[in-house]
Amino acid sequence: MAVYAMGDLHLALDNPEKTMEVFGDSWKDYMNRIRENSSVVGEDDLYLLPGDLSWATYLEQADKDFEFINALPGKKVATRGNHDYWWGTVSKMNKILAGKGFDSITLLKSDAYVSGEAVVAGTRGWKRLEDVGVTAEDVKIHNREIERLKICLDSIHKADPEHKLPHILMIHFPPYGRNGSSCDCSDLIEGSGEVDICLYGHLHGRAHAQIIEGERSGVKYFCVAADYLKYRPLRVL
Repeated sequence: MAVYAMGDLHLALDNPEKTMEVFGDSWKDYMNRIRENSSVVGEDDLYLLPGDLSWATYLEQADKDFEFINALPGKKVATRGNHDYWWGTVSKMNKILAGKGFDSITLLKSDAYVSGEAVVAGTRGWKRLEDVGVTAEDVKIHNREIERLKICLDSIHKADPEHKLPHILMIHFPPYGRNGSSCDCSDLIEGSGEVDICLYGHLHGRAHAQIIEGERSGVKYFCVAADYLKYRPLRVL
């Protein structure tokens, strides 16, 4: 069994007016490309989706998008992105999805998900405090996400205290400072000793120039934004 990842699906089957195709040729027919290229994932594999799944505003308005995700191969584990406006209480959302037969999807927030392949946890993250135009509200959200990151790291440790399995952290926003510099987020991740692989997305188009990948302090970083991967899931384990 393997572990694959791809974030930023930005599905718009329920909201076709929000299709990402308006952003140019790189997004042309992206939903079909996601479906077709996901065939590399096996039915018993783990398929990680770090945020920005659907353009729906409410979960009840995202049936076609979640039907699409449920039909993708593998056991899907997803966390929140900044455009997942439909996101609510995790236990309630998972119950609603299961009730609709979307039983191959687990939505995750702060808690750890344990499979035979890995221990996975995730949170959304937020803007870097050094970015231009950061507001007092952004600072508040960023600090709250740092606390949620601490909960993620603690949940990973509690799930696998002897670190027998690979530990994977999903965070939607880039977890490092400008130009790859250290920041409070990366310091927590790398200083915890709990993370082997960190997956993030959020960066599209020209922002791909900001992507930092590779190993730092024992943590392997991968950007898995769908357009960056050309809509083909990346095998991370």
